[in-house]
Amino acid sequence: MNESQANPSPSIASKRFLSDDQGNPSSMRLMSLLALVVAAILATAQVFEWGADSDKTELVLYFLLAAFAPKAIQKFAEK
Repeated sequence: MNESQANPSPSIASKRFLSDDQGNPSSMRLMSLLALVVAAILATAQVFEWGADSDKTELVLYFLLAAFAPKAIQKFAEK
């Protein structure tokens, strides 16, 4: 094993799951993850008919939109 593999650079070592490219905590990624989890829970409830409702389907779509759209808009705005 060479030295570069044994000691990763500080930028790679400080990078975490919900951090941005510079290693800073990203609340946008946390919000997107939470919206995706809520959408998955609501979709599961809809599939198994736990309180099935047509409004719940619409709510799932809104949470999916909330999970993916802000991050895409942020990437577009940063370029």
